[in-house]
Amino acid sequence: MTGRSVGYPGGMPTRQAAAELTREALLDAGLAVAERHGLGGMSVNRIVTQAGVAKGTFYVHFPDRSAFLSALHGNFHDRVTVAVTAATAGLEPGLGRLRQGMTTYLDACLAARGVKALLLEARNDDSVAAEVALRNDAFAQFAAPDLRAMGWRQPVAAARLLIAMAAETALVELVNGRRDSTSRRVLWQLVERADLT
Repeated sequence: MTGRSVGYPGGMPTRQAAAELTREALLDAGLAVAERHGLGGMSVNRIVTQAGVAKGTFYVHFPDRSAFLSALHGNFHDRVTVAVTAATAGLEPGLGRLRQGMTTYLDACLAARGVKALLLEARNDDSVAAEVALRNDAFAQFAAPDLRAMGWRQPVAAARLLIAMAAETALVELVNGRRDSTSRRVLWQLVERADLT
């Protein structure tokens, strides 16, 4: 035996790496199920069937459905954070950086329609609502230097409101299934008017 396993570059994964691969497969399956069936049709059975694992495997990684929904949201926002950070790297705080970050967020939401559909329906789930609040606060902290550079004395509060507008724009685009140029144009006009400098 060579120590290599088919399907794993470099050989057999460690137990921890295999567990992480399974967890990611379950989250990817959840996205696919959310895209096709929405929250109402998202069952553990559909998720494990899509992922190709036993039902008990789901509960090894997630204690319940709410924990899974929260993890889906967190996974989505981890990806968005990476994209926004890359898109705004090297830009000075201010209007241009804020707009670039918001555009990247909107494009990421539109590309991950299953997650946004899930979030649209899951707003009343306490565990998801808590995750949404945490992530929105993190994005507000990220955008605060832009608003401070734009002349705002309370940049975090202003950033929270802009994030709410961007999230609503993303939901409009979700319903339309495409970019909504009117909503984006109005959002950019509001952002430009927010520049107090």
